[in-house]
Amino acid sequence: MKKVALLLIIVIALPLLFGSAQGEILHNYYTIQEDTEELANMYPDIAIYREHGESGMGSLGIFSVDVALNISELSEEELRALPTMYVDAAHHGNEQMAVEAAYFFLKEVLEKSAADPTYLEGKRLVVTPVVNADGYLIDCRNNAMGVDLNRNYPYMWGEYGTSGIPSFCPASGTYRGSSAGSEIETQANMELMSGMNLYVYLSGHTGSNDIVLPWKITGEYAVDIPDWELYERFLEASNNVSGLGYRDPSGAGESIAWGYGARTAISVIVEVDEMQWFIATFEDARDALDNELKMYEMAWENLTLMGGNIQIESVENDKITLKNIGWGAAYNITYGKQIVEIVESEEMIVLDIEYETDNSMIDMITYNRMNITGEEESMTEIAISIKEETGHIEQQKWIPYPNIILIILTVVMSIKLRSRND
Repeated sequence: MKKVALLLIIVIALPLLFGSAQGEILHNYYTIQEDTEELANMYPDIAIYREHGESGMGSLGIFSVDVALNISELSEEELRALPTMYVDAAHHGNEQMAVEAAYFFLKEVLEKSAADPTYLEGKRLVVTPVVNADGYLIDCRNNAMGVDLNRNYPYMWGEYGTSGIPSFCPASGTYRGSSAGSEIETQANMELMSGMNLYVYLSGHTGSNDIVLPWKITGEYAVDIPDWELYERFLEASNNVSGLGYRDPSGAGESIAWGYGARTAISVIVEVDEMQWFIATFEDARDALDNELKMYEMAWENLTLMGGNIQIESVENDKITLKNIGWGAAYNITYGKQIVEIVESEEMIVLDIEYETDNSMIDMITYNRMNITGEEESMTEIAISIKEETGHIEQQKWIPYPNIILIILTVVMSIKLRSRND
């Protein structure tokens, strides 16, 4: 610990040698924090800067920007309900280009949303540019405790590709930590993600310039991904705009394993560049990251399609026609006593309108947008109000009421017949 503290003291002045976003070179810890806060403050109607944790050494903040329409007017419950995309970077502190990718993406979403609010409508974006603040400050892969934060998450923790020995700079390693989720940075990131209705989680890294899956799907330790068809479509769309292929993870306990397995988001690592640090201008860095940022943008623009997305096509003739416009299947579509186990992407189904005991039409349809369960009950369940979605006037079940004139005529005829018989 003394060596770590001494190293931090030695390098604490290094950031002062570098400029900020107003200069020519890329960010250090202090300038990324300053520029991120300043960026959020430029858009107070849609962005809030927050410090939601601190580094293992306790001296540096872990910060994020939360983006949503009229964000200051939303209750915590309303904010949590919004379909959310989460972008983080620098679990490994020596991977600067991933930090720049997160910053550039945040900046561009804010600029586009300010010009066109529909770009942000019905969605939420959260960006944490630096998860490993201590490591980023001193250009070190691991945190100040020698832990590889991207091997420290609880999901599949320690199963493969990790080390049981701490690694301090300048050494680099894959120490998984003393226990699952042991590190304060890991805990802060998990707590932040637990407050989101996560649809997509992109974790920025550098080194191999590709996309990393949440779980191994080949070889030893392979595990089936329950929403693999959805992943395939997402990966194909990602490749189309970025040219990036995909691969298995190198180790267990990665943030994306937890993001998918526990929080039910399409979760991948985006290795945004083969180089970790990039000595260049912001303009050059932006150009170098262009394809990867197009992938971020693709995920954002298609956010609500990441899974099953049931839409009401029509309500007529005592029938409800539904269509799944999502990129993945929808599961357990339930309306009254009717249950359809699965509706594939682009598939349509027709349900009979059902009625409550008071003869009013049953209004709610529910379904699960993902196949994976997650760590909490009903994490992927979505409810649709027929009335709210279609403006459909609530139907009343027709019940044949007695015709009073017919009753009178029947009684009269009966009396006459009886009189004749008498």
